[in-house]
Parts: sequence; structure tokens; C-alpha cells
Amino acid sequence: MKFLFSLRPGFVVLTLSVIFFISCRQTPQGADADIQDQLRLAENLPGTVNRDSVLKLIKGLKPKIKNEDPVIADYYCLLSQVEDDNNLKCKYADSALAFFSTQQRRKEFPNHYYKALLCRGEISVYLKQYTTALKYFYQARQTLNNGNCKDGFLSVRMASIYYNQKNYKAAAKLWAENYNLIKSCVANYPFQKQFYTLQSVLNSAGVSYQRAGIYDSARYYYIKDVELINEAQKRGIDVNSASTVLYDNLGGLNLTQHHIDSARKYLLKSISYTQNEQDGIKIPPYLKLADLYTQTGEYPNAKAAFNQSRLRLERFADQNLDLEVLWNKLYAKFLFKQGLVLQAYRYQETYIRLKDSLDNVSMSLNRLDIKRELNSFGQQRAVTKLENDNQIKRVFLAGSMIIALLALIIIFLVYRNLKRSRKLHQSSLTQNQQLAQALAELEHANQNYIRIMRVMAHDLRNPIWGMTGLAAVLLDEEEVSEENRHLLQLIESTGITTMEMINELLKSGLANENEVLETESVDLRKLVYDSVELLQFKAKEKNQLIIFESADPNIMGRVNHEKIWRVLNNLIVNAIKFSRPNAEIKVGIKHDDSHIIIFVADNGIGISEKDKDSVFEMFTPAKRVGTGGEQPFGLGLSISKSIIEKHNGKIWFESTPGLGTTFYIQLPYSG
Repeated sequence: MKFLFSLRPGFVVLTLSVIFFISCRQTPQGADADIQDQLRLAENLPGTVNRDSVLKLIKGLKPKIKNEDPVIADYYCLLSQVEDDNNLKCKYADSALAFFSTQQRRKEFPNHYYKALLCRGEISVYLKQYTTALKYFYQARQTLNNGNCKDGFLSVRMASIYYNQKNYKAAAKLWAENYNLIKSCVANYPFQKQFYTLQSVLNSAGVSYQRAGIYDSARYYYIKDVELINEAQKRGIDVNSASTVLYDNLGGLNLTQHHIDSARKYLLKSISYTQNEQDGIKIPPYLKLADLYTQTGEYPNAKAAFNQSRLRLERFADQNLDLEVLWNKLYAKFLFKQGLVLQAYRYQETYIRLKDSLDNVSMSLNRLDIKRELNSFGQQRAVTKLENDNQIKRVFLAGSMIIALLALIIIFLVYRNLKRSRKLHQSSLTQNQQLAQALAELEHANQNYIRIMRVMAHDLRNPIWGMTGLAAVLLDEEEVSEENRHLLQLIESTGITTMEMINELLKSGLANENEVLETESVDLRKLVYDSVELLQFKAKEKNQLIIFESADPNIMGRVNHEKIWRVLNNLIVNAIKFSRPNAEIKVGIKHDDSHIIIFVADNGIGISEKDKDSVFEMFTPAKRVGTGGEQPFGLGLSISKSIIEKHNGKIWFESTPGLGTTFYIQLPYSG
């Protein structure tokens, strides 16, 4: 079960620490030391007093700060972080940047300019304007020297965008890599400020590793967070909110790994802390407890936990839309477990509707290619520099032309060169317009294709969810025989795998051909056997029999489970399609010291000589109707070949027309 994890405690303090980090190192020329001290005091207050007190203290400093003093930018940055109103947040952050409207001020006060850029980027992240945030972070990075403290703080800001994009591995890597750097940067801070900053980074790293499925790393950072919280508690710092979130995440980690007793202990500890709940901080632990009790059959306790989370969701509805989705999903599961199928379906439908709405909201973020955007900003910066250089050149050219008026020969040469340049420029403009038109037409056609495919993929999900839900309900019945239980588990796992493939298509926009292949250690013998077992039923429709052959108990390989499953499904279904009724199909797997070989052999119609060179082509012309009238599509073998090659393997076949075909897959053997 996947849960939404909380990153709330300490994030405001971490942001403020970034904004004022350099202020602790350097007092700008003309700045009053007393004003600097009061700004730093306000920076530390959000963890201990209410927001109105902080705003009152900050605004009281305005008459003391001169408009030409760079500290005015620090003042507006701090206001933007503390203010609740979104419009005021933007206005304050823009006011901080407005101080640096001239190049002279940017060069004179680079540290304060960096803080203003970072502040504006933070507000853009808060408002979910991620492309805008990347622009400001990129500009801030141009003022840095790699490896210093500002670089570390900026990296963890970038990590928050990766996290919101659900690129959890990238986010975890940034948080983990910069933890020690940030720890050294805040070493001279008061311990309370160190605690809020480091606790946020540790919790964020643990949550990101947990969501990425790297549980050992997640536990490592959670344990370090526990040690930090215990130290803070000894020093008299209020750790209730931080402890609530940390033990909630630890409980979720143990529940994911099916350590029920440990999960129960941590989740109960999470909800035991008392604090003023301003944002529904206890909703996640109550939801996890509800799921735990559902799994263990403690239905009254589960119902009570659902009620507690429901009360908080209604109180903090606008801040927890993702948790509202999760609540409906878990409550449907709770009803299914009790056999209340009709009620469960109503909540499951609500869950699907809310999830689709939430996915649509985050679709622009999921499509955001951070590296590409950063490269684009770099290119824009290079273009701007070239334009500035060209402007300077034009100035010199104008002067040269004035001098050239003294000599007719020079005037003639300049005129002739300018005329030639204009012709070349006009030709270049015409070619660029033609290219732009062609690209626009291609993009339009591609978008239409994507739109149709997304609608098809979307509409497939509801019947598949229904199939998976019914299989889960039947699995909970005690009267189910072991044979039928095995069949139901195949149905359930196949439905889940199919949904993951559909969701992958929807999230990626159906256009991510260069995605990074994520692999894991998989028992390929079991995967092949499960594929054979699943497709025996399709073979029985033509009175065919699939025979599985393997002499090894298990054969491990490092592959992407879903994609290899897709290849096996394509090959076995093709064997069924092109084999005659009452035929036998053989599927087997073996290995040597370096390779794994999988084969699928049929006694079907075979592949003709003229078609052998084109069967792996996309939309191949070598399409034939199956022996039972099955319609061909010409996609399966092309997709399979692409998947196997991404695994550093190869796929080939041997065929005799009229007698049959054997397809072979070779993959690296990992021992």
C-alpha cells in the first residue's frame, strides 16, 4: 500500500535559513547592525510563536531601513515567506527583486541578489508555478561557486520540485547529497535553528527514499532524524509536530514492509503527541492506522481511525486534497474486506474521480522536463549575451561607417557586403518559416494521436479496476480452494500490472521513448511460468496446450518486471494465434554462466522467407490473420525488440513455413 507522506515540519524554517544564511556572514555596507540582528531574530521566530507576532515584528522594522540599502530586499523576502495571502507573497517577493533592477546593483550586492532570486523561486514553488520557479533557481545558480553553502541550499530547493513531480529518486539523491554540506553550513547557528533546518532535510530524504521503494536508505535517514529529535527534546525544544510526522513516516515504512507490530507502535506514538493542529498533520497516521486495522481484521478500530481522519479532512479540506483521494481508496478497501461490495464500489468510484481530477491538476508538472528547462534557460542566456554582443558590434559598425564615408572604395565594399547579407538573411528567414510550419503540423498530428490514445487508455481503467477489486474480494473468502486462489491471484496481479502500464502511459504523455529503464532483481523462471499459467486459458479456447520446460529452480536476472512481462505476453499470444487447434506450444528458460535464454516454440503456420526481414518493424507489412481469425496489429514484435535491446539483450527467431516458429530471447545473467 502506498501512502502520502508529510514534508511539512521545518520547511518554513529551512526556507528562512536559506534566505538569511549569508546575512550571518556579512553585513552590507550602510546596513544598521541592530536591524540585521532583528531580522535574524524574526527569522527564528516561526518555530516558536504565531505568525501575527512575526509579521508585527518584521513590519516594525520598515521605517528604519533606507530604500537604497540592500537589506530592504531581505526585509521583503522575509515578509513574503511569513505572509498568508498569496497575492501579497508575490508582491513582496517582486519588491525584493525590484531593488536589483540595474546591473550595477546586481554586481555590487551579489549575495543579496542571490537571496532575492531564491525567495521568488520559493514563492513560485508554493504557487505550483514550477517552470517560473526553475527560471529563478537557474538565475540564482549563475551567481554560485559549486560546493559552497548556497549551492547546497539551492539543491534542496530543486529537490522539492523533483518530489512534487514524483521523481522521488532524484529528490532523495539531492537531499542526501547535500545533508552533510548543510550540516556544516549551519554549525554556528543556535541549536534551535540547526534542528529545524536539519530535521527538515532528514525527513525529506527519508520520505523520498521510501516513496522510491529504497527502504533501507529511508530507515537510515529516519533513524538519524529520531536521534536529532531526541537531542532537541533534551534541550527543551518543542518537537511535537516533528515527532508526529517522523513516527507517522516510520509507521508507514513498517506497514509497507508488513511489519505490523512495529507499524502499530509507531503510528500510535505519532497520534499521541499534542499540538495545535493547523494543517491536518494527524490525518496521515490515522489513515495508516485505519489500513493497518483493516489488514488485521480489527474493523471497529479501523472505523474509529477512519472517523478521526474524516473529521480532520473536513476541517482542513483545502490543504489536503491528496489525502481526500487516499481516504476514499482505503475506505473502499475496508468495505470490500467486510463484503460490503456495493458500498465499496461507491467509494471506489469517488476515489477514481478525485484521483483523475488531481492527476489533471498535476499533469503539467509531471510533463515538466527539469533538465530540458534548465538547458533552455542556458540557451536563452547565451542568446541574450549574443544579442548584447551584437548590439556592441553595431555601435562599432556605425562608427566604422562614418569613417568609411571618407573613402569611396570602402563605402562600395560595405554596400556590396550588406546587400549580400540581406539576401542571405532573407533566404534564411524563408527556410526557418518553412521549418517552423512543418514542425507545427507534425506537433499537431502528434497531439491528436496522443489525445486518442490517452482516451483509450483512460477508458480501460474502470473495467480493469472492477476486475481487480472483485478478485481481491474473492481472495478474502475462506471457502476458495487453493487452485482457485492461485487463479484469482493471477487475475489480481495481472490487473494491477495492467493498471500500472496504463497509468505509466497516462503520466508520461504517451511520448517518452527515451525514458530511463528502471530494473530490479527478478526470478525470470517464475515470471515465465506465471505468464504460461495465465495464458493457458487463452490457449484452451483453441484446445491448445502450453508446455513449460526448465530444469532450474530459479533463474535471477536484473530486468524491468512489467516490460519483460509484456514481451513474454506478446510472444506467447502470437504462438497461440498462429498455431492450429489441438497444437502444443513449448515455452522454456535456461542459462549458462553469462546469459539467460528464453524460447517460445509453436507448431504453427511459420513465417515466409519474404517476411522474415520485416517482422520486427513497427506497423510491419508482414501481418497475417491467426488460425482462428484473430486480427493482427503489427506492433507486438517491434515493441518487444525495443524492450529487449534496452535490457542489453537480443531477440531472434527460427522458422519453417508450414511447420512452426521458435522465438529466442537472450538476456544478461546476474547469478
